[in-house]
Amino acid sequence: MATSHALLLFCNLAFGLLALSVVVESSVVPPDYAEVDHVCSRTAPYYDKFCKDVLESDPRAPGADALTLAYVAFGLAHRNASGTRDQITSLLSNSTGLVRQHLERCRGYYATALANIQEALNDMDSKTYGRLTYFSASLLDRAKDCESAFKGTKSPLTDNNEDLKGFSVIGVSIAEELIV
Repeated sequence: MATSHALLLFCNLAFGLLALSVVVESSVVPPDYAEVDHVCSRTAPYYDKFCKDVLESDPRAPGADALTLAYVAFGLAHRNASGTRDQITSLLSNSTGLVRQHLERCRGYYATALANIQEALNDMDSKTYGRLTYFSASLLDRAKDCESAFKGTKSPLTDNNEDLKGFSVIGVSIAEELIV
């Protein structure tokens, strides 16, 4: 009798936990990435996955409006370009000849990219969005310039340049949202 009472208690407890887990699971609301999806759909077919990965990596992205996503994107672009600039500085310490010249050119291109990103952030702070497309597109140009600097030589910055191109495309997509 004690065994059947314990078995009945166990079954009731197990059923109760199962029911509770179903109720808790069904009440969890997935994050709202509607604006991320909208922005990133305009970066397809080349940068849509990059766009989603980048924007959704920031905790401000769920439920964000276009301006918040602009801050996310330009902030991450700044961090990315700063990291590349630091990488270039490190590579320069061990480089000579043509590779050194190419890296020095890239350091200048990334300095320009960082200045443009800062200008974009300043414009957003002052709620003037008219130049965001220009600043975003300039990132693509600087990435291409850096890659071209290595013409005929394997660039150690190809992945970084591709990322900067991706941030450029994201920035243009978001700028179109804010300018409308």
